[in-house]
Amino acid sequence: MFRDLRLRLRSLFRRDRVESDLDRELRFHRDQQLESYARAGVSPGDARRRLGIEFGGLEQTKEAHRQARGIDVAEHVIQDVRYGARSLLKTPGFTMVAALTLALGLGANTAMFSVVYGVLLRPLPYADPASLIVLNETTPKVGTVSVSYPNFADWRAQSRAFTAMAIVADLAANLGGVSQPESVEIEAVSSNFLSTLGVRPVIGRDFSTSEDLDGTPPVALISHDLWQSHFGGSRDVLGQTITLDGKPVSIVGVLPAGFRSITPLGLLEPIGMWLTDTDNKARGNRGDTTVIGRLTAGTTLDSARAEMDGIATRLAQAYPGTNAQFGVELQPIRDVLVGNVRPALLVLFGAVVCVLLIACANVANLCLIRGAGRTREIALRLAIGASRSRVISQLLVESALLATLGGVLGVGLALGGIRGLAWLIPPASLGGATVTLNGVVLAFASIAVFASTFIFGLAPAFGSARVNVQSDLKEGGRSATAGRNQRRWRAVLAIAEVALALVLVVGAGLMLRSLSRLLSVDSGIQADRVLTVQVSLRGPRYSTGAPVRQFWADLIDGTRRLPGVAIAALGTGVPFANQHSRRDITLDGVDLPTGALPHPDTHVVSPDYVPALGIRVLAGRTFADTDTDRAPRVGMINRAIADRYFAGADPIGRRFAFGRPGSPLAWITIVGVVDDTRMYGLDNPARLEVYLPFTQANRDEAMLIVKSTGDAAALVPAIRSLVSSIDRDQPLTDINTMDELMNLSVSTRRVTFVLMTLFSALALALAAIGIYGVMSYSVAQRTNELGIRLALGAPRMDLLQGIVRQGFTLAAIGIAIGVVASLALTRVMSSLLFSVNAADPLTFVTVGAGVAGVALVACAIPGLRALRLNPLVALRRE
Repeated sequence: MFRDLRLRLRSLFRRDRVESDLDRELRFHRDQQLESYARAGVSPGDARRRLGIEFGGLEQTKEAHRQARGIDVAEHVIQDVRYGARSLLKTPGFTMVAALTLALGLGANTAMFSVVYGVLLRPLPYADPASLIVLNETTPKVGTVSVSYPNFADWRAQSRAFTAMAIVADLAANLGGVSQPESVEIEAVSSNFLSTLGVRPVIGRDFSTSEDLDGTPPVALISHDLWQSHFGGSRDVLGQTITLDGKPVSIVGVLPAGFRSITPLGLLEPIGMWLTDTDNKARGNRGDTTVIGRLTAGTTLDSARAEMDGIATRLAQAYPGTNAQFGVELQPIRDVLVGNVRPALLVLFGAVVCVLLIACANVANLCLIRGAGRTREIALRLAIGASRSRVISQLLVESALLATLGGVLGVGLALGGIRGLAWLIPPASLGGATVTLNGVVLAFASIAVFASTFIFGLAPAFGSARVNVQSDLKEGGRSATAGRNQRRWRAVLAIAEVALALVLVVGAGLMLRSLSRLLSVDSGIQADRVLTVQVSLRGPRYSTGAPVRQFWADLIDGTRRLPGVAIAALGTGVPFANQHSRRDITLDGVDLPTGALPHPDTHVVSPDYVPALGIRVLAGRTFADTDTDRAPRVGMINRAIADRYFAGADPIGRRFAFGRPGSPLAWITIVGVVDDTRMYGLDNPARLEVYLPFTQANRDEAMLIVKSTGDAAALVPAIRSLVSSIDRDQPLTDINTMDELMNLSVSTRRVTFVLMTLFSALALALAAIGIYGVMSYSVAQRTNELGIRLALGAPRMDLLQGIVRQGFTLAAIGIAIGVVASLALTRVMSSLLFSVNAADPLTFVTVGAGVAGVALVACAIPGLRALRLNPLVALRRE
């Protein structure tokens, strides 16, 4: 085999030497045979005749040997590449236009695929990630909730569908003892967390089972980024001590680079440190905890769900007070990491595929027009013996060269496109993934180049190869059949371009309508010139209430005195920040079943919280400085509670309490009703909300809310300096303006709209160019006809109407097909729309009219040029 391969490679790359050897060998055998005939007494003439009969011609014998060596295909390809390159260089205008058109489509596809691969397809940094499942508890009242630690222990003990289960608690801590205090994200995990994921520390050790218990010395595994930024990547980090919330913690290992948990993190600590809080051991406590399990081999997700539903039912029967109506939710880990961005990415990727198809259709039209000018050349090649398959292969090689050039230019465009997408798409939407031009993306680009070669190259190649040799070789001859075929193909491609473009423009129109309606939703607040800063008081210094109250008092007083500050307030949460604390409440005088108790979001706020955010007061009053811990307990409710539970009655003066009827209740008097706010985004309905005074329910974590007289972001340095003067080890986190938080809440829809608009505009432009190209070529081909008609007195406007009618007929067919396709395909976008039907009539009518207008202009330009035609010049040219 290797000898045969060596001979074939030698024949291909040392062709002259091999041909010379073959010629000498055949001549030697011929001379030997002639001598043999001469010794047998055969005359020289008869000897040559017998030699020709037995051995055939010399060149035919050489060709047979070449075919036996199996290199004729490679030689043909090399010849076609050389010929195709020369042919493309002779028409630089056509080559550059076609290559740039392909580059736009291929570049957009490559850039978009880099995002799709990074978010949806890139291998996760775990062993066998397909078997990793994230488990949470669910309840009909709230939906998905966290998992209590005792329930996790029962799940792990009773489940047979999972080989391992690990629990994760999301925490945060202030990292002290460094040049700039900072807050770090922490996950308190069971000791088998990394082994469940199939991950090992790059240096150091994993947690031991004994560290699952409280009372063990505090240790931690730090992230690779924290190792590099704070310890210079030194291996001496093992055994060093860091300070978290004022407590010393020993470093026992470093996590791998690129490691992603289900939340961003700076370090891991054993679950034992989290369990030191006795509340976390209670079955009814479900605070920021999630379970990760690994399915046993051969177990399906459905069978695991069935088993976990049975376990949840048994726990509900055993512990009705804490587990009644609680179920279990199972999700593959990739779905959790990706979140709700998958539909948007798939829609956008589908859009760029349509752009590439339109670009290929455009180039195919150009190739058909170019092929019409090469009719005599191809007819001549067929006449001298070339097969039609040989001509088709040569034309496909030209298409491959064109696609390769477009692909190279497209990769260059993709580099800029990837940077643009990384800037446009919020990092939180990428699930921790990185978007780069890696080997997989380049492989996709190569496949796209290969596919586009056939998409735009087949029709022109087969059309050009169907010439009539006899008629096309005659002087001035025309092939009516080939002309009709090519016209038919150009019309079909133009129709397809319009249809695909309309689908994309309809998608962009629906996103525009959806985004417009979303942004018009009343958020319940006035977000302009408002800054929010998260402050968390942790550590021994704030173990009692007095230092905590003093810090908040100093922070509010100092902030109010800063230049440019209009209002300063504190609150445990603000709209769009995705922070919540919920508890059941009992309403005095309102009888409800236990399962139907209100479960509102609870906000602890200072007196200026409502005016700082511009929340409307509907009845009663807001909090005052006199609502201290020594005053009667008071609270506010939002419109949703008032309308649902106090419809037709004045809620001012009524009471509510946290807890269920029959338990000890501390009553709170309602002193005010405020308007609803969209706590979880503009696309989420308003929820039940109650407000408590900060001085009656003190908290060690809060957000500083600052209403400024100018640019809110400009206050950050002054606030940071103020906090440092109060406590130099206190970090600030989650610094945002309310406008930024609101924009982030609609970022997925906004980015989808922007990209859909760009892609649809590009598609519509390419489709218009396609219609224009078809009509321009048609007018050029009809120059003789138009000249005769003008010479005979035909009105020029009649000619214009005929040309426009011809082109607009193609556009109308494309629009009709595009409308039908849009009705089917836009349903995929339903999850991305807000208060807009996927078959919205206004959008379809508006987009259809707009595309028709663009097509009309594209048809009219060649027609207007035909009006300036001089019939004498046209006839003389013919």
